[in-house]
Order: sequence, then structure tokens, then C-alpha cells
Amino acid sequence: MIELDRDAMTPMYVQLANVLRDRIRRGEIPVGRRLPSQSALEVETGGTVSRRTIKSALELLAAEGVVQGVQGKGVFVIALPDGESE
Repeated sequence: MIELDRDAMTPMYVQLANVLRDRIRRGEIPVGRRLPSQSALEVETGGTVSRRTIKSALELLAAEGVVQGVQGKGVFVIALPDGESE
């Protein structure tokens, strides 16, 4: 379960990106693996975030070069965060 703090100063999409980044860093979602779908992430957050929030979190990770979307296939981890090596 992903727990996000609605009252925190940090936006929800940034909190979600941080959770996903940590999972990638710890190897729970290795390089080359597909991230959970947006609907799966919505369920994992207990339905507390919108699909737009999830999309924004994925866009943030993509802008960092950590993930990349593949049309019709999903979003895949392409690199470890913060320049870490595999």
C-alpha cells in the first residue's frame, strides 16, 4: 500500500514519484521492468489520488530519465535514479 500525506507541503504527485523512485532504487522494480499500471497504482494508493496525479508522477520520473513510456505496453524503468549504476 502506498500512503501519501494529503496535508503535506509536498505535492501528491511528488510524494508518489518519491515512493516509486525509492522502489526502483531498492531494486523492487529493476531496470527493464514495467511499472505497475496507472489503475494498479490507483488501487495501491487506496484510490486517494487521481489518474492525473499518477500521470504527473510518471512524467516527473520520465523527465529525470528514470522511466520511459512505450505506446501500448506501459512505462518501463530505464535507469536507476540519481545516476546510480545497475
